[in-house]
Amino acid sequence: MNKLFYIISFSAVLTAGCRKEFNSLNTNENKPTSVPASLLFNGLLNDMYDPPYGTGERYSQYFLCNYDYYGNNRYDFGSGDDYYEELKNADKMVEEASKAGLPPVNAYSAMAKFFKAFFFSKMTLEMGDIPMSESLLGIENLRPKYDDQKSVFLQSFLWLDSANNELAELTAGGDNNLQGDIYYGNDLEKWRKAINTFQLRLLIHLSKKAEDADLNVKGRFAEIVSNADKYPLMQDLSDNLQFQFVFPTNPYPMNPDNFGFDALRYNTSATYIGLLTRLKDPRVFITAEPAGAIIADGGLPTSYNSFVGADPGEDLGTMYVKANGGQYSLINRYHFYETYTAEPSIQIGYPEMLLNIAEGINRGWITSGPLGNAEDYYRAAIKASMSFYNIPEAGSFKANFLQSGSPGLTAVYNTYDINFNFDTYYNDPQVKYAGNDQAGLMQILEQKYLALFRHSGLESYFNFRRTGVPDFSTGPGTGNSGRIPVRFQYPSGERSANYENYQVALDAQFGGNDDINAQMWLLK
Repeated sequence: MNKLFYIISFSAVLTAGCRKEFNSLNTNENKPTSVPASLLFNGLLNDMYDPPYGTGERYSQYFLCNYDYYGNNRYDFGSGDDYYEELKNADKMVEEASKAGLPPVNAYSAMAKFFKAFFFSKMTLEMGDIPMSESLLGIENLRPKYDDQKSVFLQSFLWLDSANNELAELTAGGDNNLQGDIYYGNDLEKWRKAINTFQLRLLIHLSKKAEDADLNVKGRFAEIVSNADKYPLMQDLSDNLQFQFVFPTNPYPMNPDNFGFDALRYNTSATYIGLLTRLKDPRVFITAEPAGAIIADGGLPTSYNSFVGADPGEDLGTMYVKANGGQYSLINRYHFYETYTAEPSIQIGYPEMLLNIAEGINRGWITSGPLGNAEDYYRAAIKASMSFYNIPEAGSFKANFLQSGSPGLTAVYNTYDINFNFDTYYNDPQVKYAGNDQAGLMQILEQKYLALFRHSGLESYFNFRRTGVPDFSTGPGTGNSGRIPVRFQYPSGERSANYENYQVALDAQFGGNDDINAQMWLLK
């Protein structure tokens, strides 16, 4: 017995020693097991940035690819975004803040709630029901259930309210440990404005569910707009949550370095350009170029008739021939390619907020806001969007179009003075607010589409999907049997790692199929 006991004991000690040595050998001393909360915060800020020059702009029909080597304009939706790694980092950020000795309520814990609302709501907007309540349990639950969209929005509102309240408490107490903020320089009050502005966006997304008593869309919307002390909102463009480009570390996606590769491979869309020219909107001179063939035939660069976008549904081969023949307007190569920084990329912005409030008033959710009635918000939003492009309310501004050469290198530009008067523009019957009716709502939605050009990822697509404004074109070039899909599919990993819950979610929502044309609860 004793001999056997000693053998077992020796084996246990040997095994423990080998395990300790094995674990030691497999520990990478150059890889940290703990990082500061500020570093995780900075990473999350970069992860939430939705850049321009991606497929989202084609899905929103702002500009189009005319060369199949670089892509196409088809609505072949695949998987939506998977932000679960970012969400784990949000929890890790809270954990690291606690380890560093910060109190339970701190700037990082408040911001973690905003990140959760931001990432979960974006995934549900793309795909429908998603794993949420059980999704961050790790090894405790590797097959999380799907939460319905309504639950995701309700929880997001709770997180956003809590984040706003906690940041208010920290601001009042002068307790701010935030570091690494690339957007607002660690300004908690600016973040409160962005968080409350974001909640208005989510409420607008729920316009088809405005009568749902649990969601209380109208009541939430009214409280946020009317109670500035509790819910501060953006006051001007300086409050925009926007990504600033920096050279050489983080240049604008379009810049002198890639001009030679793709400047001619993309052209503007008739959905966007047609709306600008119909309204005689001066933003067209900043964001696009006149069609070369029209100018060659004697057209004036300062005429709205010289700007032409391609139909998104056009066959790609036909579009390529026409674009290379100068029949379509290119994106403005002076504005977007001449430098490495172009313009900031707005993630949550002031003009959109004003138009969201105008929409809420138009829909009868509230009668007015601090700025006045729906027309006051609508008019202020147009001015703010034009101000972003440095278009004055009255006077002239410069329009620059590439004549020859390469931006930033040997470029030769033609410069034109554009005379503009906002009151004249606004008093055009097509622009002047028609009133709190369907015509007025369409005007608000059209101006929101113009203000979101190159900004805020899929927001313009989400607004079209919800309202049908503006009218998105389809045809051979857009595929999907002439339909604009209304959702993205679930990540492929769900089919293999969480199949049972994945299938239950599909059965409950879409007749068992992960169908990009099936309507989610939000849209019914």
